Amino acid sequence: MKQNKKLPLPIDVFIPEILTAVSGYSTVLINASPGSGKTTRLPWAIASQLNKKVVVLEPRRIAAKMAAMRIADEEELALGKEVGYHFRFEKKVNPETKVIFYTEGTFLKRFIGESSLSDVDVVILDEFHERHLETDLALALLRELQTMRRDLKIILMSATLDLKTLNTFNDSKMIEIISPIYPVEISYLPNQPSILNESLELKVKKAISEIKNEKGDILVFLPGMREMQRVQNVLSEKTFLLHADLTKEEQEEALGPSSERKIILSTNIAESSVTIPGIKFVIDSGIQRQAYHSPWSGLKLIKDFPVTKSSAIQRAGRAGRTGPGKCIRLYSEQDFNQREDHTVPEIERADLTDMYLLVTGTKLKPLWFHQPPVEKWEKASTLLEKMGAIFEGELTPIGKEMLEIPLDARLSRIIVACGKLTPNAADKLVSYICDEIEMDRSGILKRRLRPLIKANGDEILWEKYLLLGFVDQVGRLRNKQHDFIHYSGKVIRPHHSLSLDHDYYLILDITQKQEAIKIFPIDEEWLWELSPFPFNEEPEIDVSEKISIKTKTKLGSIVIDESVSKLSYQDLNPEIKGKLHQLALTPLRHHLLQWQMTPQFERFHYYALKQNRNLIEILETITPGMYFKHINNLSWDEINDYFKFFSEENLDISNLERELPFKINLGGKRELTVHYPVGMEPYLEAPIQDFYGLNETPSIFNGRVPLTLKLLGPHKRPMQVTKDLKNFWNKTYQEMKKEYQRDYPRHHWPEKPWEAKPILLKRELPK
Repeated sequence: MKQNKKLPLPIDVFIPEILTAVSGYSTVLINASPGSGKTTRLPWAIASQLNKKVVVLEPRRIAAKMAAMRIADEEELALGKEVGYHFRFEKKVNPETKVIFYTEGTFLKRFIGESSLSDVDVVILDEFHERHLETDLALALLRELQTMRRDLKIILMSATLDLKTLNTFNDSKMIEIISPIYPVEISYLPNQPSILNESLELKVKKAISEIKNEKGDILVFLPGMREMQRVQNVLSEKTFLLHADLTKEEQEEALGPSSERKIILSTNIAESSVTIPGIKFVIDSGIQRQAYHSPWSGLKLIKDFPVTKSSAIQRAGRAGRTGPGKCIRLYSEQDFNQREDHTVPEIERADLTDMYLLVTGTKLKPLWFHQPPVEKWEKASTLLEKMGAIFEGELTPIGKEMLEIPLDARLSRIIVACGKLTPNAADKLVSYICDEIEMDRSGILKRRLRPLIKANGDEILWEKYLLLGFVDQVGRLRNKQHDFIHYSGKVIRPHHSLSLDHDYYLILDITQKQEAIKIFPIDEEWLWELSPFPFNEEPEIDVSEKISIKTKTKLGSIVIDESVSKLSYQDLNPEIKGKLHQLALTPLRHHLLQWQMTPQFERFHYYALKQNRNLIEILETITPGMYFKHINNLSWDEINDYFKFFSEENLDISNLERELPFKINLGGKRELTVHYPVGMEPYLEAPIQDFYGLNETPSIFNGRVPLTLKLLGPHKRPMQVTKDLKNFWNKTYQEMKKEYQRDYPRHHWPEKPWEAKPILLKRELPK
């Protein structure tokens, strides 16, 4: 009889309580320490004891695969039968599988064909704290589905659940599982460039040599496979790699017990998703390789990022599971202190085009846990319409095909169009996408995409099909200015290395200095062949001297062509005169727009807000004889002269100046500008030293409204934003002073800033 390999884990004693909660609540929140066994023990317990079909969502495919393999091994099940996994390009399940591990993105595609998930009883979102875009969307769709399927249960699991954020869930049960963690000694590299700039593999080798005489297995966190192989090559000891393509035997060898010391090289998969017994030492590179959306093109790219403080703490905790341990961080302590505390939810910073396409395909209205930013959501909708993927809120045949392709929306739109190309032309297009846009140096993506391409057309000009995915990235070259006018209206300069011999280009990437570094030449005639038709016509009425209508044909903000028609007002019929009369206010609107960009307008707006009065009423009060509500009665000639009354001399603003000053004197020669941004509170912004000697917050409205103070540090960024200067000096400043004294020793950091003189540098102090 085969010996059962299950070892007791902290979650085991909580299983009955969790099963009761799953039966009685619609949502269960499990806050469990890393290594508690939640990922591998709970899904099968629910499936076997409650007789429910369970789906588990993992942020990474290696986590999905290894968890399924672990359950199959511990429970003596057949992988792919009772328990299995499914993610992009790899599937090991059958219709009777009781527990299926999905990557989040693959699971979301299920909603397209079967939005009810009729054969799923429980969905577990593992590692919820990572808050990927797909995590938030999966939860939003599942919550909406729960309104129609009361029997569907949701479980959120993490080692660091945000309890304050999750208290909005109705009919939920929180269960905490705290595993004992032994103390872990943390060490850092010295803050010396010569040491910090050494190669990663050399730093790992030195760290291992420091603990070569101590007993215990070593876990090394590295960004990816490339770094694992480099480290493996420089180490003389035997090493084990944790990656997505491990066989069952390789997993057992890497994670199972051993009589000799093991050195395990892993990505952030070992941070929280997989428990590795016997680890006493952790060596942390402090780097993780993850997908992010290009702020320019919106494409999903791969880049190395510093891990957050919370991730670094979780990594170190791996050394304290069975006894005291040690973590060697291959970066300085100063570096650690400057890192972000937690990961910002991806929905706040990512391109939402793929998400919008998928939501449209599900025909569900997501019940958002975290609302997408409105501007990003609307931008995604507009782009998909221009691609021809959606029309009047519904998926088009093109959009449906796009959802079947495992690529970003832009690139999937291009691949869909490959059917019009010859096989040879389609190969060239795919090669360009893989080599130049996706940077697929290994060739894996190219091999996976080829079976998806149905090239059976007769078109050989593959270049113009790139436009289908990047119509909003067109730029028109201005030779005299040597720059591009972009679709968005931005002016972008080409990098000096680029040669320019076309009028139009796709701008595929730019630098932080807003310089185009990756462009692709296009012909104007290709733009006219696009479907949906990308151009729009905008008429502009000019009534400054003679009436004229200027019609501009535009691609976004790029003017492709324009024509002018002259009209005589006397010759117009009454109907057209009536329509043009409304357009006659264009000069007035122009003046209003200009005036709204001035500090005077911002102050008027704030004054109206504080007085609880309409802005128009305020303007009429301080502009004697002018009535905004009668503005339509002005003649066209009077309109151009109207705004002469808005000069400072003609406005009765004496009271306004007393209550809302443009300048505040802090004593001596310190005079700061008061900012009145529309929709925000007024504020002062200056180096913190300018506020030395003050113990009270400056105010306006005769002392009734304290100003917001933005206290800038030597790095020119706000150290603190406060309305209570006295409290800041007494508390927060004292805590921050030590750090800033260390980082900026030449600046003046007095013990009692409310009594100090406003002096910036120590060398300027009087003798």
